[in-house]
Amino acid sequence: MQKARDLKVNLSATLKQVLKDKLKSVEEERWKKENIAAYNEFVAENGCIGDEYRNF
Repeated sequence: MQKARDLKVNLSATLKQVLKDKLKSVEEERWKKENIAAYNEFVAENGCIGDEYRNF
């Protein structure tokens, strides 16, 4: 903490930015998990999108 003060780092602004970045990251991960689950459920019920056009 003292080193940050000595270097005149704005602790409040730094903390706000770090928290903002962390919250965004957590929200992105939550969104991915929710949407992966929803997509997997859709595929289980309806099959994979484009299956009727696949030749392999």
